[in-house]
Amino acid sequence: MIDAVTLHDLDVFSTASSRGPTLWDLVDRTRSHRGREHLRRRLTTPCQTAADILAQQHAHRALGSDLAGPRRLFDAIDSDAVGRYLDATWQLPSAQPMTARVGLWRPPWFAEYLRAVEDGQGRLLAALQGAATLRQRLAATDSPLLRAAADRLASELARPETGSLLQLGSRRSTAGRIAFDALARGDAKPIVTAILDEVGAVEGMWSLAAVTAERGWTYPRPASRLAVEGLYHPFLPPSRGGVANDLRLDDRVRVCVVTGPNMAGKSTFLRAIAIAMLLAHAGCGVPAASMECPTVATIFSSVQIADDLDAGESFYLAEVRRIRALALALREHRSAVAVLDEPFRGTNVHDATEASLAVIARLVRHPAALVFVASHLTEIAAALRDDPGVHFLHFSADLSGERPRFDYRLREGVSAQRLGMTLLRQEQVLDLLELDAAAAGRSDQP
Repeated sequence: MIDAVTLHDLDVFSTASSRGPTLWDLVDRTRSHRGREHLRRRLTTPCQTAADILAQQHAHRALGSDLAGPRRLFDAIDSDAVGRYLDATWQLPSAQPMTARVGLWRPPWFAEYLRAVEDGQGRLLAALQGAATLRQRLAATDSPLLRAAADRLASELARPETGSLLQLGSRRSTAGRIAFDALARGDAKPIVTAILDEVGAVEGMWSLAAVTAERGWTYPRPASRLAVEGLYHPFLPPSRGGVANDLRLDDRVRVCVVTGPNMAGKSTFLRAIAIAMLLAHAGCGVPAASMECPTVATIFSSVQIADDLDAGESFYLAEVRRIRALALALREHRSAVAVLDEPFRGTNVHDATEASLAVIARLVRHPAALVFVASHLTEIAAALRDDPGVHFLHFSADLSGERPRFDYRLREGVSAQRLGMTLLRQEQVLDLLELDAAAAGRSDQP
């Protein structure tokens, strides 16, 4: 399960920045409506067992061995064009005037109707031929998922209605076209729709196989712990200056506390972890050199919290309710990977520390939770340092120069660095205020 807030936090389909990229932009290689719907479904309802993940990976590898071949078949099938023909609003032949069907008298629109049927007939026949070829390709793979898809295609292609469509497809007379249209948009429509939907499901898998191959991502291995080498955010690949990080957690770890100053990389790292887990559970490759990860029933985030003035919901109350949503998700789905970016920052430091400790203490005891918490509250480290279920990581800044420099490298331990005053001085905020105050004072003098 992935809720709408998490999808937004991770920039899966939409982004807080009107010009920013989305994960969908990176992984969508589909050209059909049905392909996009199946790809979207794969990202929003990913696999929940290790066996399902491995089966998806197997299918993706098989499709990735020759990406161009399936792409040509998807284009030849052109399911969107066939779908438009099947959903055409022309009267079915059975509802048309008998005089038009027998040629005694035909209304002005009848010639246009026949041209539409001729076009749809050609597209539908090409789709059936392409689906038959795709079935052969899928049946020749060693992927159980793809072979099952081939069997479903074979079953629909073997229906009597499908055979009748192929026979009527060779007829070019008006009567032949009318008979073809009556069958295609009548009794055979559910069968053709099922064929197109199966092709769309394969295209959705093909899209994830394509992005994995094109970007050089690696397929993760389901495991009891999280261990990743060379992980980076997919929007910030190393080729564009992004930094890859390694992380290896003990099986006992349930909460990772990530500390460090502003702009050091905490939020980006949390998103990179969650996105990699989402891609892994979709059977896709991940932006890392290698990855082992637990299989969970939900991926959860609390990153971009906003208050709701109309509902009388303060920022802090919105934060509390988001943590409550995590608790409910764990109760319902029993396992989760979650990322929490600076929880409880909407209240004072004392309350935030107390609330963070209370929540972490309970998450640590959950047997199937893995939660990453980015926080400036280094005070919680002293209380949690000896707990084997808590692991501390940090990012840091080099403050030796005039401006802080960041290497975005993940390190073990806790950081106590703070850049609040450093950034105020860097941006000359205090100097501007002092100059403005002095100027205002001089202007008030008589």
